[in-house]
Amino acid sequence: MEKDFMQVSKLLFPEKSTLNKPPTQQFEEHLRNQLHSMRQKREKLLNPEAVSIEFENENYKEIADFIKQHVFTVGKEQAVKDFQTGLNFLHKDLKEQLKEDGEFGEKTFRAFYDIFKHYGIDIIKNAIRKGAVSNTVISTSSNYAVNTKALVNQIQNNLGGLR
Repeated sequence: MEKDFMQVSKLLFPEKSTLNKPPTQQFEEHLRNQLHSMRQKREKLLNPEAVSIEFENENYKEIADFIKQHVFTVGKEQAVKDFQTGLNFLHKDLKEQLKEDGEFGEKTFRAFYDIFKHYGIDIIKNAIRKGAVSNTVISTSSNYAVNTKALVNQIQNNLGGLR
């Protein structure tokens, strides 16, 4: 059950340089992902016990795909802060909230891992959206030189809008 949080961190919050891939490389990656998906489906049919592990991996990948454009736009540190804020929204019952410091460490990983036990993927995505919007509004609303509404719109475009 122990996961390597650094591996998950790299999947969820890649460096900007890894996101700037030429179209041919993106296409190759898309083909690899499709092949991997077909292999997973076949494996589920042949080995049903492995479904829970695959489910977790698919959730991580879905969240990673969801947040990639946000990482590209605001950077890894801010994206992690927004992620931590979203997890804190969902984990209000925790005695100690996550420190929203922009570092994907063991506590953030553990909270992320645990969140799948209680919430569906759409609720988690919505919490991340709300975390990003909340952080943007708080950090820019008192600075009249910054167009907070435009930044919020950009976040909603990156993360699919609030639902």
